[in-house]
Amino acid sequence: MSDQVDFIIRNIPNLLVGFPGQRPGGLLLSVVLAISGIGLGFCVALAVGSATTSRWRVLRTVASGYIWLFRGVPLILLLLIVHNIFSTGKIGVETSSFQSALIALVLYSSAYQASIVAAGLRAVPAILVEDARLLGASARKAWQTVQLPYGLRVMRPALVSQAISLFKDTSVVVVLGVADLTTTARIALGSDIENAPYWVATYLTVGFLYFLVATALSQLATPASGPEQVGKSGLVSSLGTTI
Repeated sequence: MSDQVDFIIRNIPNLLVGFPGQRPGGLLLSVVLAISGIGLGFCVALAVGSATTSRWRVLRTVASGYIWLFRGVPLILLLLIVHNIFSTGKIGVETSSFQSALIALVLYSSAYQASIVAAGLRAVPAILVEDARLLGASARKAWQTVQLPYGLRVMRPALVSQAISLFKDTSVVVVLGVADLTTTARIALGSDIENAPYWVATYLTVGFLYFLVATALSQLATPASGPEQVGKSGLVSSLGTTI
């Protein structure tokens, strides 16, 4: 048991930030990939999700197709496809394994987040939008000051759940050799048969690190005030100050 503890203690810096010369790596790289994938993915999702509620049929069709396409492809397959397309420079752009992984995570995450955005926007009571328009707001202004703020309150728990899921899904980038937490653990163990007794302890430590970050993220899922506490008068009065 003491040997296993010693092995974990020796490798914990590598599991947290990567091996010297390969930093950032380990847990830090997994967090960077997750945050980047979620953040960039949400920017795409906001446009795609909003397009699903557009009055233009073409936009709705394209947005729905985007969502169904990238939600229907397994992440590990999407990683391999994206890496094969971009890393070879066949389309004039050559990417590293990290960049390919990030592109795939953004595409994958944005599709799921777009569904959440679309559902959140549809959950906004129509009377709020109507009141905003009666106060003289344009459709764009009503979307910015009424639909989006209200919708984000509705989306928050689902978006946090998706963020946790994507963070755990970053372990799949091991197929591209990206030095995330799972890859770093595999490298630390290596192919030396003498390290076999340390496998369970090492992967239990990896699982515990994933658990810590996922638990921290889950605390964001409960908003201080739910959408039901945001009254019509509050949203419309805030709108009135911006018109």
